[in-house]
Amino acid sequence: MAKTPLISVVIPAYNEATYIDRLLEALSKQNFEDFEVIVSDAQSKDGTKEVADSFKDKLDIKFVEAPPLGPAHGRNIGAAKAKGEWLLFLDADVDVRDAGFMNKMLAKTTEKGWNTSSAQLKVERSLLGKIGHSQGYMNLAAHTKHPIFQGYCMFTKKQLFEKLNGFNEKIKYGEDNDYATRSAPYGFGFVKKTYYYVDPRRYEQEGWRLLFKNISHEIYRLTHGFSFENNRQTYEFGKHKKRGD
Repeated sequence: MAKTPLISVVIPAYNEATYIDRLLEALSKQNFEDFEVIVSDAQSKDGTKEVADSFKDKLDIKFVEAPPLGPAHGRNIGAAKAKGEWLLFLDADVDVRDAGFMNKMLAKTTEKGWNTSSAQLKVERSLLGKIGHSQGYMNLAAHTKHPIFQGYCMFTKKQLFEKLNGFNEKIKYGEDNDYATRSAPYGFGFVKKTYYYVDPRRYEQEGWRLLFKNISHEIYRLTHGFSFENNRQTYEFGKHKKRGD
């Protein structure tokens, strides 16, 4: 009988062939070995499956398909297939450069008694991205009853995830922040000196429009009882440029 992994890494993907290889390669170099990888793919047409399959000799990796109904749906489908005690959600365009990343996340999260956490976000090449994804702001919000984190990297106990019914798929923009708020009473925080790197592709494509969208999104959160269900903003899943373009 195969050993049950301690951590299940869930990666929602939609036409991510030129990005996901970087993340999978980074995961294959982790010095933590007790994990599986689940790629929850929204019926990609660009060869994402072939890229994921090419890592079968390096990783305990599974590929599942879900309709292209957004990242919340993809994450929920992936989590339903997960066997681990912990769920680590990583977006396909994330880069993890520290071979001890997973060890540090698990050690510090359990040491603090948290049930949900994230690492420190870094954005390179884009000043707008650094403003729109301010880790300093998220670190401050973590000390309130309504913290936020980015869907790029979310670490949570599977038991809690199931208790909270996962991500709210009615929310089209901000389902990650909603989960942070709902999980906060059970212990939440950011692991210091542990980093993940976010590709600034959307800021490079949308520029100031995306920064304005993210700022208005946060104003909405603060002025509407920290609820997002009636927020009209949406996220265009899979609409991004290829890496190298």
